[in-house]
Amino acid sequence: MELFADVALPIPLPDPLTYEIPPAWASQAVTGVRTRVTMGRRRLTGVIVGVHQRRPEGVAIRPIEEVLDRAPVLTADLLELARFVADYYMAPLGEVVRSMLPSDLPPWGDRKVWLTDAGAMALPRSPAETAVVDALREGGRMSVAELQARSGLPDLDEVLALLAEGGRIGSEAHRSRSARYVNAVELAPGDLSAHLAAAGRSAAGRGVVDYLAAVGRPATVAEVAAAVGCTPAVLRRLVGKGVLRQFTQVERLSLGRHILGLPEKDQEIVLRDDQAHALRRITEILDRREFAPLLLQGMTGSGKTEVYLRAAEETLARGRSAILLVPEIALVPALARTVERRFGGELAILHSGLGTGERHQEWERVRRGEARLVLGPRSALFAPVADLGLVVVDEEQDSSYKQEIDPRYNARDLALVRGRDAGAVTLLVSATPSLESRFNAERGKLELLRLTERAGPGTLPEGILVDLREEGVSRRPGEVHFSERLQLEIRQAIADGDQVILLRNRRGYAPMLLCRACGEDFRCPDCGLPRTFHRRDRRLVCHYCGNMIPAPARCPVCSEEALEAIGAGTERVEEDFKELFPGVTVDVLDRDTARRPGGLAALLERFGRGEIQVLIGTQMVSKGHHFPNVALTAVLAADAYLGFPDFRAVERTYNLLTQVAGRAGRGERPGRVVIQTYHPDHYAIQAALRQDDEGFAREEMRFRRVFHYPPYTRMVQILVRDKSRDKAQGIIAGLAAELAAHPLGRGVRLSGPAPAPLERLRGQWRFQLLARTANFRDLHRLLKEVLPKNPGYDLVVDVDPQQLL
Repeated sequence: MELFADVALPIPLPDPLTYEIPPAWASQAVTGVRTRVTMGRRRLTGVIVGVHQRRPEGVAIRPIEEVLDRAPVLTADLLELARFVADYYMAPLGEVVRSMLPSDLPPWGDRKVWLTDAGAMALPRSPAETAVVDALREGGRMSVAELQARSGLPDLDEVLALLAEGGRIGSEAHRSRSARYVNAVELAPGDLSAHLAAAGRSAAGRGVVDYLAAVGRPATVAEVAAAVGCTPAVLRRLVGKGVLRQFTQVERLSLGRHILGLPEKDQEIVLRDDQAHALRRITEILDRREFAPLLLQGMTGSGKTEVYLRAAEETLARGRSAILLVPEIALVPALARTVERRFGGELAILHSGLGTGERHQEWERVRRGEARLVLGPRSALFAPVADLGLVVVDEEQDSSYKQEIDPRYNARDLALVRGRDAGAVTLLVSATPSLESRFNAERGKLELLRLTERAGPGTLPEGILVDLREEGVSRRPGEVHFSERLQLEIRQAIADGDQVILLRNRRGYAPMLLCRACGEDFRCPDCGLPRTFHRRDRRLVCHYCGNMIPAPARCPVCSEEALEAIGAGTERVEEDFKELFPGVTVDVLDRDTARRPGGLAALLERFGRGEIQVLIGTQMVSKGHHFPNVALTAVLAADAYLGFPDFRAVERTYNLLTQVAGRAGRGERPGRVVIQTYHPDHYAIQAALRQDDEGFAREEMRFRRVFHYPPYTRMVQILVRDKSRDKAQGIIAGLAAELAAHPLGRGVRLSGPAPAPLERLRGQWRFQLLARTANFRDLHRLLKEVLPKNPGYDLVVDVDPQQLL
């Protein structure tokens, strides 16, 4: 019987490719495992997404070369989610699957085996052993994958275990530079009594079976041997009998550098009535094992985290799993500390800031059922948990949940899809919910749970508005000013022993280095935008493509020593602060800090201990942090987002101001927030100052409704990129004409085509077209019928875009 596999490859192909499954791999080539194949002259690793007996007609079919896994790495529910993402976001399935899996997972078949002298002299005890011995005699030292291809044995693991037990073969596990691997075992499928019977009279063998049945999960060979008091030979014998299955897993590494180490006082938190009501509602739904989309809204500091952590406790107590999503890696260390204290070894952390070995370890712990609570940013949504009962999306309004490279999914929206498919509670959490979530709550698509008070002794901070137009100080464009009122508030906070957080949402020293003699501004040759000056590292960096050059001492064009930094980022704010407040300890939290290994957790820990009095940072300082000694926060330039050519700019401004204000006044001392602005009468700034959340939402919703923006319509951004400006412009114009002429396009509002706000990035010209409609189903059909599957040019389709730059 011929078998064929549909393989999703990590390249922009519209559909999976079909390969033949050789008989040697027939038992291992199942849906969800990785396989190596050849495409053209390239050797690629893909995932099998379907197995069938239909030979494609009219094309030559190549065979798969090897199967890399003994069990699926992509579970059936995640594969179904991948298909949804590929269809909804119009992305290649192979690229979706790649984004769901950790990179460089160790293949099962990389372990090397060879025939020992004893094995060469001994007589094989079965036909299977004969096949293995003959293959090793002929081929010498080889990988298990090669041996599988030569022998075609469905039970190769058991045969190798018996040969190893008798000393007839030697083996050596594949070693990665960053990950360490150990042998582990688990009970084979079957009845426990049958396993005990197969173990025979051996007390040690029966003890191994009893131990693995009791812990209910796989365990390393070392762990089982130590717990039972036996040698590894006992386990090898049970593998040979088919009682156990042996595999290789990543050795457990310490994640201490990714977890904030501050001690917390052990105190029982008594829930307020509104918190208790929200928790009761969640547990009621958990008991029914139903999908429920919920929105937990409460002012900053109202105890939302306590509610969802108790919901996670209830979920795990019912034998189910939970996923906790945060928008940025910067929020993981502090929350991981709290979660680890409550849940211990049940916690797994998944994010790109982990080392390769750490990522493999945590992912394997989740897949094996050792960890049932997963914490991380958007990619953690794809953790291979079993029996998912709760998905929490903290700070659900944050645009970081939207991936800005293919596949361009929104983890907040996919959390609802995964929760629906799993019959799980999906809890969106925010002090300032997105307008889409507010809209859905008003229409009954989300059930709203409100928290109306601050937790503990904390109170909402006093708002102080500084009109920079009245400061009367001559400043260059982009320069950040410490107003007299702000300086007074900082001095008062320092004198009282309080801590201060200052927000400047731009990293580096200055956004531009300008020659005052000739006008040279060191623009990036690929993006056409000035490079940002990083004075600490003496370099000029394009923040869009990463192009970097050393910062010169004199202008390379005119040779004059007339270079001047224009504007201010976090580094310059720190420098100005030290001049104004000498002797005050200060540090910076931004993306540059977060990229240093362990630097993020260490910095937050020092601030939490009070070793740092003032923390300057980008938006990373504004969300999720709980520092009771912070009595003053300040927004140095509240207008930074308002001028962005993006319909969400005002919403982002309001959210940022509200979040940074919420870092103050969480302890016993009252808090204050200073907002410096050139637009003091803007409704977003006024609403943040007065803590008028409903007033802001009402005004912003009116704007969105009048101009047909989401949430009243659905939007898709179509972007064409090319090194030739004329070619990009011509292609987008042709697509616009086709869309407008199509019958399904009658109810679609098209804006453009036009140059994108950032017209050239990474050496490519960018032209965009925005499509809006209230009927998304027809728009989706329209795009699928008009847009080419294999365009032959750089086409980006962004469904539900979060930014239009």
